[in-house]
Amino acid sequence: MFSGTKFVVDAFRYGEIEGISSYFLTHFHSDHYGGLTRSSTFPIYCNRITGNLVKSKLRVAEQYVHILPMNTEVNVEGVRVILLDANHCPGAAMLLFFLPDGQTVLHTGDFRADPSMETYPELLGCRVQTLYLDTTYCSPEYTFPRQQEVINFTASTAFELVTLNPRTLLVCGSYSVGKEKVFLALAEVLGSKVGLSRDKYNTMCCLESQQIKERITTDWKAAQVHVLPMMQLSFKNLKSHLARFSAQYDRLVAFKPTGWTFSEQVQSVEDIEPQISGNISIYGIPYSEHSSFLELKRFVQWLKPLKIIPTVNVGSWSSRKAMERCFSDWLSETRAKL
Repeated sequence: MFSGTKFVVDAFRYGEIEGISSYFLTHFHSDHYGGLTRSSTFPIYCNRITGNLVKSKLRVAEQYVHILPMNTEVNVEGVRVILLDANHCPGAAMLLFFLPDGQTVLHTGDFRADPSMETYPELLGCRVQTLYLDTTYCSPEYTFPRQQEVINFTASTAFELVTLNPRTLLVCGSYSVGKEKVFLALAEVLGSKVGLSRDKYNTMCCLESQQIKERITTDWKAAQVHVLPMMQLSFKNLKSHLARFSAQYDRLVAFKPTGWTFSEQVQSVEDIEPQISGNISIYGIPYSEHSSFLELKRFVQWLKPLKIIPTVNVGSWSSRKAMERCFSDWLSETRAKL
């Protein structure tokens, strides 16, 4: 809970908390909305896309979902709040709070730091004292490439493979929301539709994106790009999936986009090799919607907060200490340059 407020962020798993009047949701991923159900009756503040998903997928009553605009200062219970694009999944927002005691707090939720954030007028115009930071990859080994580089590699690889064998079915792994940039790039380079389950199709419609709406279909046979849950990208499951479309395809290439696939042996995307079993290939591609270590460092050194509170990997004392050392080193470097 923030000083002088009755606010919490992404804290639904504890149920209704005594003394809390407003619950903010940064984005629609289950580790952030866990505990939020159709029977929830407390006020939830989020942006339109996240609100659409909360109402559609969780069936939370509309009267409890308060939609806040992006990039616009609003007043919630006497506290000024601004939502900023977090460059994570669709609807993901960073929350900038101006507290009654004069403190300014930025909560990143889950985010992928990008130099474009250094041009956000809302951040340029204020001094952030406390930063709640997404520390998913706050360790030096996580130095994966920029998103666009990975998207370009994935699209060009897919194009080459389909050119060599037009009877190749492409599969992209996804979460409930996320990885859209990857499968849209695959669809665009092939001029194909994207095949989705009915449930996934309904989820995508909540994103209010015309670009996505024009690409997606529930008719699997009308699409050369299929989207499946990340957990289903195993050789056994993909073999079964390909068998359903044997009249059209005799080979399947899957792309598994996640930062966890990265290793220090891979110096560039060109070094990525697929795992192959028979006519099935699986590419683990280092596409992440969280910040790499160096992106975190740059963001922190630009923002120069007085205090940093990590929000991920905080379960062990050693992990917290290692992150605190990083933060201290980053800010010391910045001060030394002044």
